[in-house]
Amino acid sequence: MVGSMSRIWIRVAAVLAAVAAALGCASSAVEYVGVTYYFYGPEAVLEVLDDYEVLPEDRALAEVERAMALLELGRYTESSAALSRAEFMLDRLDEDVLSGFDHEAPPWRPESHERVMISTLRIADSLAMHDMGAAAAAADRAVSDIADAACDSCRFTFTRVLAALAYEGAGRHADGRDLLAQTAVAGRGLELTKGLQRRLARGVAGDEPAGWAPPPVEGGRTLEVVLLLGRGPYKEADKLAVTESESIRWCRYLPRDPQAVTWAALEVEDPVISVELTAVEDLAVASLADRAGRVIAERGVGVDPKSYDLRHWESLPASLQILNFELPPFLDTVDLVYYSPEGYEVDRETIQWPEDWTGNRLFVIRRMP
Repeated sequence: MVGSMSRIWIRVAAVLAAVAAALGCASSAVEYVGVTYYFYGPEAVLEVLDDYEVLPEDRALAEVERAMALLELGRYTESSAALSRAEFMLDRLDEDVLSGFDHEAPPWRPESHERVMISTLRIADSLAMHDMGAAAAAADRAVSDIADAACDSCRFTFTRVLAALAYEGAGRHADGRDLLAQTAVAGRGLELTKGLQRRLARGVAGDEPAGWAPPPVEGGRTLEVVLLLGRGPYKEADKLAVTESESIRWCRYLPRDPQAVTWAALEVEDPVISVELTAVEDLAVASLADRAGRVIAERGVGVDPKSYDLRHWESLPASLQILNFELPPFLDTVDLVYYSPEGYEVDRETIQWPEDWTGNRLFVIRRMP
């Protein structure tokens, strides 16, 4: 196994050397993350971030890439710590207390959707560890980030539903109910959230001083599978028209093909199929479009060239989905199957209900590119 990993890393190093030659000596480790992740996986990403130089302006971006890789590896405590480091760096930028910056490029400032995804990942990490207090605190931050996103056309449905699940787990039923009431959910997502709304309403009723709620079903066990699937969009150079005759350097998001995995299902007598709540490409395009509108309105053709920045979160998924399954008393294991866009089975794993688990709700977080 060690020999195999060494051979893989030799190939990774060769690829990165070629990329470095193409990019020039000023390249940063984050520029290697995409090719490394999609060819060699999350372990290789961690090697790159540890062994190659991360320029000061890319340090926050490096930490969110690290957090995604660690989440995929099931190292949720470390993933959460990486997110904390990224948030600390970004908060310092917001407070304008970063001094002595001597590099040509400005520090990475995430798009609106990337900023919310940092909080979303923190909720996912906390749910995977079944730390409901931390999950609810992360949900508070996510809701605040959504409000501050300055993206009128962004629909953070997945984040909102995940936050409501966190509030439910922490016993904050009214907060979850109120958040879902503000969340626009359509199609199969509506069917999924109706059950959550009913549970939250029961919880609110039980929380009232003189309230009464029906008792939970004895022995009820619910499996909540949070899915981060596929390969998120990438940025490329483009132009933005500011008048009929003038344009400025800008960028655009494009889908990253091919998508190996697009949906998943729990294989039981009647298969339960995952529900997509957010397409990351839609979020990215909306986030960038809103920023472009503000740039044109506020600065016109005099836009700062530094606004043109192709750095982005390379390992983001393409689709954010949830599976909800009431586990029958006689069933302790279930197969989670991943499917290609054409409906072919790509991979599968067996999820087992822990023998010593005393709760009635089990959260499973999976990243499958």
